[in-house]
Amino acid sequence: MSTLTVVNNTGNQAQFDYDISKIFIFKNRYVAATFINLSGGTLSYAPGTLVGRVAASNKITKCDSAATDGSQIPIGVLKSTITALVDDGEVAVNFCNSGDVVEDKLVFTGAETLATVVTVKGGAGLDVANTNARTLGDMLRSLGINIIESTENNVFDNQ
Repeated sequence: MSTLTVVNNTGNQAQFDYDISKIFIFKNRYVAATFINLSGGTLSYAPGTLVGRVAASNKITKCDSAATDGSQIPIGVLKSTITALVDDGEVAVNFCNSGDVVEDKLVFTGAETLATVVTVKGGAGLDVANTNARTLGDMLRSLGINIIESTENNVFDNQ
């Protein structure tokens, strides 16, 4: 997603910053799914938003490490913008489930990071020994999403 920012415009001279960076870099695979908004309000979702699957409906929603409906486990990264989706609204989307993704472009819920630990219980009646705790970053990497840093085209003199 490229953006253009006007840094300075005096009428005689203008300076612009171009951001031509990308979220998805190399060997990306995409999957079609139905996205459902479970936020309780009308929201827009940006490309790069982590998504998880709601176990009961088999639909995807934004990944939230505090959820207990299955959406706390990331299954991919949203490919494009979803605008003004009402509560319980649904839309067909594509999300990336493998390939190289730029770390700085990932969109998290609240104060989450790749280091946020998510605890997943094995099921009803299971003891603490059957609880699995992993970071969001580890879960993404286990899907085949290679999280990379990108520093290209971020300085004025190399644009």
